[in-house]
Amino acid sequence: MASQIKVIGYHIDVFGHVNNARYLEFYEMDRWAWLDKNQLKEWMMLNKMAMVAVNINVNYRIGAVLGDQLTISSSIQKIGEKSAVCYQQITRERNQTKELVSDATITFVFIDLITNKALPITDKLRQILDVNDEN
Repeated sequence: MASQIKVIGYHIDVFGHVNNARYLEFYEMDRWAWLDKNQLKEWMMLNKMAMVAVNINVNYRIGAVLGDQLTISSSIQKIGEKSAVCYQQITRERNQTKELVSDATITFVFIDLITNKALPITDKLRQILDVNDEN
């Protein structure tokens, strides 16, 4: 899955580049697009569960600036018993070369919306994540 966003005025801070906190919004935007595209959001709502980020590690490689066309991509890196890890990256094209602007790993769990407790990742959910990651 990949989303595109053009860096515009309100993405920029006083130093003329995208502020570090804004990258988290870009990453979340792509995760929501991934959920929508694969109808995982609807499946979770039917099953009264939610996907919640519990750890985020971000590497900032190159400062994105006004006018940059960014591509945000996401993939499932690992699926454990109760958590999974999503790898995301933001790239831009400069002088016909793809540059890595930022990359991140987001660890998430699925919680029961009634009890607010983490759920085990069942075989069915694992299958959904594996299949959806191929899109």
